[in-house]
Amino acid sequence: MQQPLHKAICHVDLDAFYSQVEVKQHPELRSKPVGVVQYNPFGNLETRRPDENRVMNDSNGSLIAVSYEARAQGVKRNMRGNEARAACPDIQLVQVPTAHGKADLTLYRSEGKRVLDILARLAKTERASIDECYLDLTEEAQRRLEACGGVPPLPCNAEQVHVMADAGFVGAASWWQRPQHEWRPGERLLACAAAAVADLREAVRRELGYTCSAGIAHTKLMAKLCSGLHKPAQQTVLPADAVPILLGPLPIPKLRGLGGKFGEQVMSELGIGTVGELASTPLPRLEAVFGEKDAQLLAALARGITDDTVEERKLAKSVSCGKTFRGRQALRDLHAVHTWLLELAGELSERIEADREDNNRVPTLLTVSFGSHYSCVHAPAAAVEYLLPHISPILLPASGFPYTSRSCPLRKVMADAMADDATALIKRWAAEQGAGWSLSSLGLAAGNFVSVQSPASAITRFFKPAPTLSADEQHREQQQQQQQQEERQEERQDLHHQEHPQPAEMHEQQAEQKPAGPTSLQSEGKTPAQTEQLQQEADAQQGAAAPAGSGSSWSAAEARQHQADAVTLGRGSSAGPSDAYNAASGSLEAAVCTAAGQAGPSGSNSRHSRLAEPGEAGQLLAGEVDESVLAELPPELQREIRAQLKTQQMAQRLEKRTGSGGTGSTAGGRGAGGGSGRSAAAAGGAAVKRSAAPAGVQRIDAFLMQAAKGKMPRK
Repeated sequence: MQQPLHKAICHVDLDAFYSQVEVKQHPELRSKPVGVVQYNPFGNLETRRPDENRVMNDSNGSLIAVSYEARAQGVKRNMRGNEARAACPDIQLVQVPTAHGKADLTLYRSEGKRVLDILARLAKTERASIDECYLDLTEEAQRRLEACGGVPPLPCNAEQVHVMADAGFVGAASWWQRPQHEWRPGERLLACAAAAVADLREAVRRELGYTCSAGIAHTKLMAKLCSGLHKPAQQTVLPADAVPILLGPLPIPKLRGLGGKFGEQVMSELGIGTVGELASTPLPRLEAVFGEKDAQLLAALARGITDDTVEERKLAKSVSCGKTFRGRQALRDLHAVHTWLLELAGELSERIEADREDNNRVPTLLTVSFGSHYSCVHAPAAAVEYLLPHISPILLPASGFPYTSRSCPLRKVMADAMADDATALIKRWAAEQGAGWSLSSLGLAAGNFVSVQSPASAITRFFKPAPTLSADEQHREQQQQQQQQEERQEERQDLHHQEHPQPAEMHEQQAEQKPAGPTSLQSEGKTPAQTEQLQQEADAQQGAAAPAGSGSSWSAAEARQHQADAVTLGRGSSAGPSDAYNAASGSLEAAVCTAAGQAGPSGSNSRHSRLAEPGEAGQLLAGEVDESVLAELPPELQREIRAQLKTQQMAQRLEKRTGSGGTGSTAGGRGAGGGSGRSAAAAGGAAVKRSAAPAGVQRIDAFLMQAAKGKMPRK
């Protein structure tokens, strides 16, 4: 077993990050000893925003972060405020922001994300928590190694770089300037990676004002171990030959994966206490005690070898928040549980919405976790609450945290819906426990994120202003519009010619006319007078949408063409989103206006594109609407559309029953059925009456028809 010498991995840890963020928020605290304290859960739970003055030097809360100036005077994390003041009378205590009756860590998360964005410039990045991450610098180190001709240059701020060698730690200058024959395999790669890390750390300090420390090694395990060897604002390089020197005296519980019961079993079964002793244990002995699989794992861990890779993940796998209830504050009934779940769900919904806007994703799983006591956790409750947002409740080990967790699909990103679902999960658990249960902690998490298809999900995109066209583009648009108008005019003339032939042509057509088909107005057993009456009724219905002033020459064919022309998407309207919503919420036939720049008097900037033929949208709405698109509409509009769909479905079922009786009714055309003398649209409801939409708008039924045909990505 040996280190993967072809890899260069780094672990970055921000120095006393919460304290640094608060000093940035309160510049007057720079260079002073600072501690960040929890809020008083027994006191005033009012909201305190990040931009407010939160310096509270009389607080006795638990310290969750301590600046290095305060550490130098003996202040430690988890101290109470009174203890910190006794050790350092000049300490400045800043309370964390609060919202929803608990700590609000949004400020620290957002600043941590800004740091991560800088670190990701040169490396594959895996977010580990709010203030730490892993970087895979292999490709960047190889690029730098090729560029320098195999002689790694000294990193910037070399005085902040330390290297662990056989005789202990050495400075960067002496290690980098060694003779070429003294360089061992893998060391040049680590040297180039260390130079890249130094550049990234300097960029974080220069752009954001934060300092961070780092460890560079061949594996994530060793990079994590050595990142804390020199702090603050420093970095440590760990070559492969120095791994046994670092691991040898390390207590076994300090090694990742051996800090719990398994580590205790290893020490008791083998009678050892350090990683060096574990590494010297023969493999057959390990296999005899722990089996082949665990023996291989222990042998690899003892040598600092792991096969885990840096996963490209700048985002958290889950969004979570928690709250502790100590002593008499413990929750003992479902009403109290639901009240606090509403607070947690309120914070969670805000963060989910913010995450959706930033990262275009939504969670699909809701998990509630809860515990009845903290008897086995050797830490103040405030510190436990501080840890909850860093650890998904799904991953909390039962042995360390006496948590029970239950999950269900996340049906709505709304505080009341999430609180109701989480309460139902706890209610089922409480029924199994019987009377006398109590909860001393609550955690709520949303996970299993899925990507959101931007065209289908961001319906507001249709309300955004369209880009302004250049002069050439406007000229081409005008030519296209003129050509489309000419084509439509020719179609109108052809249709008018077919429906109103000249006398000589009418004689020829009557001579060659075939028996009436299913779309003809003629019906078997109808007299010419009845047929003429049906024709007049159908033409009157088709001409109902004729514009004012059109006169009696507005034919049925022209009415149909006018209806088709109305189903367009243009940019000539200057209506805003609120106007579009008000228009659309009136009825299904109302139009959704698109916001655009002010069009000229002639409407030269309008663009028309045919979306559907007449009758297509009405036929599709009854059964082919994409529910994922429909769900993105405002609730009021959803209810209106679903009511219209229900009416259409009832009409279609009625039409099928009527059609099975031999009435001869037709959908979308003209006909007679059941001897009633009514058109098929009036009798069966197959054809949906649609009013014409003004120019520059898109009909909502045409939009949904387009989504149903798959022209827009679905979730």
